[in-house]
Amino acid sequence: MENYLDFLLYNKWLSHNTIIRYRKSLKKFECFLWSIWKSLSRIYEIELSDVYSFIYNERNVWLSTSSCNNSINAIRGYLRYCKNILNLNVLDPTKITWCKAPERNVWFFNKEQKTLIKKAVNNWIWKKSITQLRNKLLTYMLMNTGLRVHELAKIKTEEIWESLQVIGKWWKRRVVFLKKELLDMIYEYLSKRNRDSEYLFDSTKEGKHLRESSIRRIYEQLTAKLWFHIHPHRFRHTFCTDLLHIPWANIYNVSKLMGHKRITTTQIYLWCEDVELKKLQFWLKF
Repeated sequence: MENYLDFLLYNKWLSHNTIIRYRKSLKKFECFLWSIWKSLSRIYEIELSDVYSFIYNERNVWLSTSSCNNSINAIRGYLRYCKNILNLNVLDPTKITWCKAPERNVWFFNKEQKTLIKKAVNNWIWKKSITQLRNKLLTYMLMNTGLRVHELAKIKTEEIWESLQVIGKWWKRRVVFLKKELLDMIYEYLSKRNRDSEYLFDSTKEGKHLRESSIRRIYEQLTAKLWFHIHPHRFRHTFCTDLLHIPWANIYNVSKLMGHKRITTTQIYLWCEDVELKKLQFWLKF
């Protein structure tokens, strides 16, 4: 199992939080298998009924549908790894069906919230001015690029140009473009930083980048100053939503820019206001 998790981390570039979630799900599945006298190490003995019994057991402890689907995703991925990478004769992962989930809600910042965030970031007082400049740059990068937190943390200074090559989840490569405003902010931050590092957002530990958990803690402190919660991944949701509501936007291009594996993922961010739907309906005349 640990080899599989390392494979996801270093070969598929999944975030540390995702790896932790996969480990937790597989550990729970392993404990369940022990209860029915089976073991995860003997993966070829696992049957479809064992997986469904585990999911049924999970639902009985009042876990949400999305939590159960996360467990299914971890099990399917592990079976796929054993089948395709280790060439083991295991249960076909495609036979494990998903739990029916309600329509996914996408939370994003509205215009008023974005204005308040910019104002708060510009007035964010820290003991060191370089820390304030770093946090401001973090926020503007998240706002204007749609990068995931782990993608942002791993940016190296040598990679920064007008365009930025990003390797996202599942080793999917894409190009992100940087505005002049962002480039000026980056150069100002690098000129004032008093230590050399290969990473744009470096850690106090030599040769390391800022951890995802540290970035989340930064925005927990900013949340305390505002009346709404600021989760860094919500900047990505906002970026994608705003792009799709540009009149001449193409959903295929937006999907490429966001690094989505499927266009159906991008479609989640599409929504219409009641005013637009009313105009559309009343357009017809009989």
